[in-house]
Amino acid sequence: MCGIAGVYYFNESKVDNQKAQLMCDLMAHRGPDGEGAWSNQSNNIRLLHRRLSIIDLSDAAAQPMLSNDANAVIAFNGEIYNYIEIKNELLGLGVTFKTNSDTEVLLKAYLHWGVKCLTHLNGMFAFAIWDDHKHELFCARDRFGEKPFHYYYSEDCFVFASEIKSIKAYLPNIKVDRLKLQSYLDERFVMDNTTTFFENIHALDPASYLIISKNKFEKKVYWNIELKEEKLSLDESKVKFTSLFNKSIQLRLRSDVPVGSSLSGGFDSSSIVCSLCALGVDNMQTFSARFKSELDEGRWISDVTNKTSYINNEVWPEPSTFLSELKKMIWHHEYPPGSASVFAQWCVMKLPRTKGVKVLLDGQGADEYLAGYDELKYYALWEHYHRGNFKKFFEERNHFKKHYGKDKSIGYAFLIDPLLKVFGRKREVFKYGHSLKQVLKYYTENNLNELLRYADRNSMANSIEVRLPFLDHHLVEFVFSLPMTHIYNQGKTKFILRESMKKVLPDSVYNRTDKIGFAPPQNKWMESEEVRNVIRASKVELENQGFNISKNDYRNLVAYYFIKSFNE
Repeated sequence: MCGIAGVYYFNESKVDNQKAQLMCDLMAHRGPDGEGAWSNQSNNIRLLHRRLSIIDLSDAAAQPMLSNDANAVIAFNGEIYNYIEIKNELLGLGVTFKTNSDTEVLLKAYLHWGVKCLTHLNGMFAFAIWDDHKHELFCARDRFGEKPFHYYYSEDCFVFASEIKSIKAYLPNIKVDRLKLQSYLDERFVMDNTTTFFENIHALDPASYLIISKNKFEKKVYWNIELKEEKLSLDESKVKFTSLFNKSIQLRLRSDVPVGSSLSGGFDSSSIVCSLCALGVDNMQTFSARFKSELDEGRWISDVTNKTSYINNEVWPEPSTFLSELKKMIWHHEYPPGSASVFAQWCVMKLPRTKGVKVLLDGQGADEYLAGYDELKYYALWEHYHRGNFKKFFEERNHFKKHYGKDKSIGYAFLIDPLLKVFGRKREVFKYGHSLKQVLKYYTENNLNELLRYADRNSMANSIEVRLPFLDHHLVEFVFSLPMTHIYNQGKTKFILRESMKKVLPDSVYNRTDKIGFAPPQNKWMESEEVRNVIRASKVELENQGFNISKNDYRNLVAYYFIKSFNE
C-alpha cells in the first residue's frame, strides 16, 4: 500500500524534478516508510513512489522497481493477494525473482503476459509501468476501484497520482470545479466513477487500463460482472460461498506486519471477525466506533467480542473532535463527504497504529451485491410479482411486514407495472433494471466506488492499509451466479451470507434485520454552539464567493472547508 505519481511529456519538455518531488512529499502519509523516484535518460518521464511496507520489508522491494534489463519500471499502490500463486506459476515458466515482494511479481507478470496479466490478479491495485521497448506507459486500476488513480491529460503531457493534491502541486493552475461544488450544495450532485471536484482532473474507471504514448491514448475495460444463474441448491451454495469467503479472508491475512479488523457490530464486519475466529486466527485486535445515542451498536459489538475473545478497541467521536478534524479530513479526501459517517470511520482508522496494527480488514462491499440497503428489498418482492410467482410474492410480503412493516410499506404502484410494460414504459425506479440482480450490478459497479474512496482516504491518512474480503472477485462473481432467492429470502437481506454464517455468528447478530452502519448522531452534533458558529461563518464565506448556500448545514460546513483547503 503506497502512494504513486508520475509525469510524462510527449514532446521535448523535461520534467520539473523539484515540482515532482513535491508531488511525492504531499503523499507522505500514504507511505511513511520510504520514497523513491525514477526518470528515463531524456527526463521526459518520471515515476514517483511513497512506500508503506507490508510485504517484503527489505530495501530490495523498494519502488519504483526496475526489470532485470532496466527496460521496464513500475510504480505500484496496493496488494496482489495471490502473488505467491502467480509467482509459482511464473517460476514454472522459467521466470526468476530477486525479492519476495508482490511488486516484482506484478512487474514480471506484465513482462510475461502483457496486458493480459490483469486477468491473473486477485487484489486491489493502481499502478503505472513504463515499457521502454514499446515507449508506452501502461496504467491500470483494480476491478472495484479500491485504489485510486487520478490523472490530467493534454496534447503535451500526462500527469497522474494517487491523490489530486499531488497533481495540483505539479499543475498549480488546476482549479476547484465550482459547478460541481454548487451541485453538491444543492444536493443534486450524483457521483460517478470518473468525476472529481477539480477541473480537467479525471479518475480512471475501476476494472480499466490506460495505454499512453506520444500518439496513443487507449482506455479499455478488462472485467465486468456477468449476470448468469447456476442451478445450485441452497446447501450447495452455502458450502461454496463459505469456501470462497474463507479463502478471501486467508489471502488478505498475508502480511509481514500485524493485521486487525474493524468491527461495527453490523452483519458484514461481524461475519469477518467471527470467521477469523472460526479459522483459528489468534491475537486479533478489532476496532470500533461507539456513539452516545440510540444508534450505538455496542450491544452487538460486545456479543461478537465475547464470542471470539478478541481484544476490542473503541473510539467515541465527539462534536468538538469532529470540528477540529474536519478540515484535515477534507484535505485528505479531496471530495466533499456526504455525511458525518465518514468522520466516524476516520476516527476508527486513527486507532490501529496506536496498537501496533498496520493492516485492517473491513466489511465494505457486501451491501452493494448482497442487497444490504433498505431500498433493495423492494426489487426482490417486485421481481416475484413481475415473474408471476404470486405464491412466493405473498410469502415474501408477509415476511416483509413482519420484519419491516411498522415503518415501511411496499405500496401498490407495482400493480401497474405489467400494464406499463405493454406500452413499452416503466417506472423511474426501474431505470437500472427490473430484476434485483440488475440493480445490484448497478450498485456494485457505480455506487460502491464512493465508499471505497472513503475507506482509502481515511485509512491512508493514518498510514493504514485496508483490505476488503467481500470484494474478492471470485466471491462476487459467484454471488451474481446465484438465484435471486439466495440473496434475499424470508424477508432477510444477504441471505446466502446469513445462512453461511449461522453457526459462526452470535444469535443476536444473525437475527438482525435492521441496518445502522456508521451512524453518528450528526444532527445533534450540528446543534452544538461551537459548530453553529462555524456554520454561520461558512454561509457568509460561501455567499461572498458567489455560491448559493445549502439548506443542509453539514454541506455548507464541508463546502466551506473544501474551498479553504484547495483555494488557499
